[in-house]
Amino acid sequence: MNTPRLVFYDTSQVYYASYYLNGFHELTKTHGLRMQIAHSLPTRLKKAVQNRDWQHLLFAMVLFKLQQGNQTLYVCIDTHDDNSLTVESRGGGYHWPLLQTVDAYFKVNYNPRIIYETAALSANQQTIHGIAQFFPIRPQCSFLLSQRLLLPSIWFGYRPSLGHGQPYRGYMAATRRRLRDLKNFLTLDQIIAHRSIPKDIDIFYVTSFRPGPRHASIMQRRYHVMNRLDGISHLNIEMGFTSQSALPQHYTHRYPQRLNQADYLKTLARSKVVIYTQGMEGCISSKFSLAMALGIPVAGEPLLNNPELLMAHPHLSGQFRYSDPDELVEQALKLATHPQQAHQLGHLNAALFDQHLAPRPTAEYIFRLLQTL
Repeated sequence: MNTPRLVFYDTSQVYYASYYLNGFHELTKTHGLRMQIAHSLPTRLKKAVQNRDWQHLLFAMVLFKLQQGNQTLYVCIDTHDDNSLTVESRGGGYHWPLLQTVDAYFKVNYNPRIIYETAALSANQQTIHGIAQFFPIRPQCSFLLSQRLLLPSIWFGYRPSLGHGQPYRGYMAATRRRLRDLKNFLTLDQIIAHRSIPKDIDIFYVTSFRPGPRHASIMQRRYHVMNRLDGISHLNIEMGFTSQSALPQHYTHRYPQRLNQADYLKTLARSKVVIYTQGMEGCISSKFSLAMALGIPVAGEPLLNNPELLMAHPHLSGQFRYSDPDELVEQALKLATHPQQAHQLGHLNAALFDQHLAPRPTAEYIFRLLQTL
């Protein structure tokens, strides 16, 4: 029987898995794919997933099995920001035991240079593939995902809510998080509908604040961008830091009202231009995909990962090339005051998302690649 069958292993948080699950769900309508959500671990993955030294990365690992005919492939989608690997300290973004176990390892922040320079990654380079960035959406299979609320994952030997440097807060905390996500995330159609919202914000730059010494230089650069924007009085500009904790004293005047996902999207969609700065670890952040999905032109810092994006879609090169904060602001100002150019770029960005980056084409890409293995 050649009917393809996908089994998703529910080890990750919905925030990271929902985008790709929605894509596979679309393939059940067009490609004859059968899809199942499993709450227990297969023998092939059990040792890697239950490795306590690497469980701090598990919450963002999307794991599944694809069966077709006599072939069975185990697959991981690694959605972490970091694209390094230090086996000795169990550090970086890559999950080393899973990388050694699966047949295909898709990396959201795919960086060929780092793979080449890291011996352990280089030895597994044939297994590693780039994949489109995601943002959280309401899964079409919400009912099946909610079933895990009755099945504590700890019974099966893994702890999907154990994040970077965070203690495991127990099954009930994970349950509350999943209930919140299933309730609050918007569907992809609801997000795309924001394209038609009238534009009354000239420039949008609301970005996250991360504490800690290793992020200090990035935060200072973001703060510099905001100070430059502050001197532009003739445009309507929405800017500031978002943070789940109090900002340091000299940043407090850059603290806008905190928005939920729906209000954030409405505000972003009202914008004529968005300023994009790199995510943590130089990653491509979800703000990139949201700007593409909403068809908004971008004045952005260079994309350090997934270089095939720039090669395959030249219109991105002119939008993501400004390392200097002053040049970044100047480009945003230029786009905000040249509506025809901005409109053209926004149209190209939306087309790029619809044809290549959205959940369905992303799932189709995974499906096609796996059929070549």
